[in-house]
Amino acid sequence: MGLFSRSNEGLMGIDISATGVKLVELAHGRSGYELKSMAIVPLPRDAIVENTVIDSMAVSQALLDAIEVARPSTRKAAIAVSGNAVIIKTVTMPTTTEFELETQIEFEADQHVPYDIDDVYLDFEILGSVDESPDEMEVVLAACKREVVDDYQLVLSEAGIEATCVDCAVFALENALETTEASAETGVEGEVLDDDVAPAIALVNIGANLVNINIMINGQMAFVRDQFYGGQNLTEEVQKEHNVSYQAAEEMKIERFSEISPEALERFYVGLTSELVRSLDFYAANHAEHPVQKLLLSGGCSMIPDMANELEQRLGIESEIVNPFVNIKASSRKFDIDYLNRIGPSMMVPVGLAMRSFDR
Repeated sequence: MGLFSRSNEGLMGIDISATGVKLVELAHGRSGYELKSMAIVPLPRDAIVENTVIDSMAVSQALLDAIEVARPSTRKAAIAVSGNAVIIKTVTMPTTTEFELETQIEFEADQHVPYDIDDVYLDFEILGSVDESPDEMEVVLAACKREVVDDYQLVLSEAGIEATCVDCAVFALENALETTEASAETGVEGEVLDDDVAPAIALVNIGANLVNINIMINGQMAFVRDQFYGGQNLTEEVQKEHNVSYQAAEEMKIERFSEISPEALERFYVGLTSELVRSLDFYAANHAEHPVQKLLLSGGCSMIPDMANELEQRLGIESEIVNPFVNIKASSRKFDIDYLNRIGPSMMVPVGLAMRSFDR
């Protein structure tokens, strides 16, 4: 199975994370994207741990519940993989055709993937020629452990869903960016700038226990990284500081945020910024000429009050929260528009997956 599997058939995007299942189905016409169906179903704690399915029955039931709520027009889905089971590398290779590259890619991957090639699903995408060397091209190489993909496929099939497209969460973010107000700044939409002056924009999706980072220059991926950190770390800090249960800490975080002690918040932000700085330093080591000028934040954790302002002050980088539903039409008879706008930042990955239906 390819990780960049292309499809022009109807697909729903399904994001299976540590906290729940998110389902999105879109339509696309002359006037742009339209939301056809959507569902968010929570998962019990530890049903998914570090992107590994622990409680398959709970995940399958959540998928069935999501289908019942959304009533999508298809049972075919695009899903995302991320975390330490996924390896994404940009490599330079002699210029060749995509057909010829298919015969060479396993040999190339064997030099970059720290797993046995027989134990991974492998795919690639040609980015283009190298400016300084027209006889060479840049290729994105992606590999994911077979057991991770197979486990997801199993729970999907138990819910009557077929995974016909497997993507990487960082690439789904890139897709979804097209629907946001920030798309013109990245080169995804709008004028492409000369590489010497093009800004580097970081897409930062902060979930419950994982941060997906995709740094783009002129609309093209320059650096990707997944790190295990997120909203669950804040929940744990609240537990310790307030001496309450995990569930009570979650409720405080969601319903009584103002009651959380400054000390717990500070420890959370110190941890989060340390993780982000680590990734930004890795990026800067090879792209010093293109410092990151803006963070585009998404994910459930991005909706923590004042998140963008906190990161901007701590990192010294302009930060903004993005919402994919800004430019996606939705019927007010079918959906609560205020609710969509509130949860939008947490839906970037499933929206980006749903957009795979319209790949050309």
